[in-house]
Amino acid sequence: MFLVASKSPAANQRQKEIIEIVLRNGWNYFRSRLVKDAQPEEPSLPLPKVLRQILIELGPTFIKLGQLLSTRPDLLNPEYISVLETLQNKVPALPWSKVETILKTAWTKPQWELFAEIQPEAIAAGSLAQVHRGKLLDGKVVAIKIQRPGISQIIERDLEVLAAFAKWFSRDKIGQAYDLQSLVEEFKVSLLGELDFRREARNTEQLSDNLTSSSFWEEGQVIVPQVYQDLTTEVVLTLEWIEGIKLDRVDLPEARKKKLAALATQVIMKQIYLDRMFHADPHPGNFLYVGDEKQERLALLDCGMVAVLDPRTQTILTDLLVAIVYEHPRRVAQAIRELGFSKLDVDLRAIESSFDRLLRRFYTRPIEEINLAELLNEALRIPRENNIQMPGTIGLFVKTVANVEGIARSLDPLFPFIEVARPIVEQAIRQRIVGQQLFQETAQSTLYLSRLLTQFPQRLEILVDRLERSELGVNVGWRSEREWLQSWRRGIDRLTLAVVAVGSAIAGVLLLNVSTQDSQMLPLTVILFWSQGLLIAGTTLGIWLVVTSGRQKKD
Repeated sequence: MFLVASKSPAANQRQKEIIEIVLRNGWNYFRSRLVKDAQPEEPSLPLPKVLRQILIELGPTFIKLGQLLSTRPDLLNPEYISVLETLQNKVPALPWSKVETILKTAWTKPQWELFAEIQPEAIAAGSLAQVHRGKLLDGKVVAIKIQRPGISQIIERDLEVLAAFAKWFSRDKIGQAYDLQSLVEEFKVSLLGELDFRREARNTEQLSDNLTSSSFWEEGQVIVPQVYQDLTTEVVLTLEWIEGIKLDRVDLPEARKKKLAALATQVIMKQIYLDRMFHADPHPGNFLYVGDEKQERLALLDCGMVAVLDPRTQTILTDLLVAIVYEHPRRVAQAIRELGFSKLDVDLRAIESSFDRLLRRFYTRPIEEINLAELLNEALRIPRENNIQMPGTIGLFVKTVANVEGIARSLDPLFPFIEVARPIVEQAIRQRIVGQQLFQETAQSTLYLSRLLTQFPQRLEILVDRLERSELGVNVGWRSEREWLQSWRRGIDRLTLAVVAVGSAIAGVLLLNVSTQDSQMLPLTVILFWSQGLLIAGTTLGIWLVVTSGRQKKD
């Protein structure tokens, strides 16, 4: 029995196995879709624990799928999220003989020319890889992450089967509600990226660059492991070994715990709102305390799951948090609508009313008692109930905020998360006002509006011509039509020049403002040259328009 026959015999066999496992666990709706003449069931997912069991029996690819779904509160109810969060990839470690075989083919040099030693026993093992502790020839201790042999072929086969299932179910209500084909494609990109350890190495180095220094903490307070690129391949990743204490096991005075909670929050919120690239799995095991009696210091580990926000999404997320902080339900509703998409009509007023009730419920509490993660999860329930689908990065954003807020509150039960996050969000807003992003948006908007206004007379002339010839079903006659069109065109041309003049002046002011700050976009002399040139051009054009306009009135 096949849903969609595949060219690969292995995929066809795997499809049979999946169907047997699903039917054995009693998902009745699935059975009704497969069995002919069966009584049709109302579209529904299996119960949370049943779904979890199905994913466990199906193996590593599907466990990873469940973990992805646990980051999507915009798709699943809280009871599903809480059950899927317990999915683990813990499996028995490979014997050293198999690990040694992988290492022999990983590098051109033999192992003893690169490492002083590698411990045969794995310190951690998952379905995709396991980690061993080693020592370089110079005595530095490293962590060596080694991919399981054959796992990429297993995952590629399972992804092919998942695509077939998504295509099959895309025709019913479940497929439409969850946009299964897009979800599988998103999962495919994410999982195949995890299989290339060179990508994780690049992510680790980028996060290290972003977090090395900041105005929110002192240099050296945040550490990311060093990557040994010459000892890293697609299937082996070698990183600096960092000794530390998991944040949920830290024993410090209360005052220092509060500082540590603030530092962890600042690290994650800076990544989201200023860097547009964030560690998407900051659980206590990936945050280590490496400080001493003088200073709080954190190490951020395991950069395999990293999310990157496009500029538009980052801007909307900033607007969303500002609207939540200042309790503006209309802006919250608009931000959610801009983030998501829907194939159905959406009642924005009903959504706004839902957010109004939600914010009122939360803002009756003192600010230190407001749980932002809970608020965001509740906020995503509203689009889910109104058929608005959200991009996957939004689920990762909410999950990341929830994780770091949980860490902060474990260190300080009354941790004021919103107050600590506020300065970072305010800096993101300042960057939009005086930074390169606003300059680009202003320039693009000015050029677009100029082009639109320039083309408008021609478009209007075509419309008038078509009206006169009754091509649009309307018979209209114009008196002194050409004179009117010429006058209109002159007015539009002058309006276009006015827009260009104002846009040039604004761009010049923005660049001049940037030049007075610590800008790294362009050399200072270049910024000054362009800012003054744009200001002079805009001002000159504006004066010319005013003078010529006065002359025309006199004539």
